[in-house]
Amino acid sequence: MIFFDIDTQHDFIDTDGALAVPDAQSIRSNIEALLTIAGRKGIATISSRCAHDQGDPEFKIFPPHCIEGTRGAERIFAELPELPREELSFDAAADPDARIETGRHYIVSKKVFDLFSNAWLDGLRRKDVFNGQECIVFGVATDYCVRACGLGLAEAGAKVYLVEDAVRGVATESTSDSLQEMRTAGVQFTTTDEVIKKILKTGNNQ
Repeated sequence: MIFFDIDTQHDFIDTDGALAVPDAQSIRSNIEALLTIAGRKGIATISSRCAHDQGDPEFKIFPPHCIEGTRGAERIFAELPELPREELSFDAAADPDARIETGRHYIVSKKVFDLFSNAWLDGLRRKDVFNGQECIVFGVATDYCVRACGLGLAEAGAKVYLVEDAVRGVATESTSDSLQEMRTAGVQFTTTDEVIKKILKTGNNQ
């Protein structure tokens, strides 16, 4: 099992964030619960992190947000999961020897919606590391970065589970369309409680 924690940063989650996702505050406790159980049970976790510089091309579409070095760019639960961590910059190169280790936390920076724009992570996908893996996806925003993650993993052959009560989208129509698109691609839907119960029942992260 691998957790995918998508863009849970202050600028997206906080009500006064630079690009606040509507109702994102309501999923904070579920995000915290998922990251906490990941630390307790040693579940490999990949946290994507939007990491911008002033004047990045995306700011022609959206207001400036997640500027490196600002609080807005920081993850809301910066210390979770409590696991050994590895940070990958947005321009990290693909590594033929890379792998996802159980009990490790990977923080993967990116400059666009798709977390697989990070060559290091996409290199793992191309090596079929996620093929057949149970991948639990949560975070923001459903109709942008979460969508890109869910569809990218499904295309890679992963068993993708979207945690419905731990995601929020920007707009009602595009969120609904994105959820349907993911369902069509084979993404299954679950809840925070269901994920945690399953982990506790098995007693480990497999």
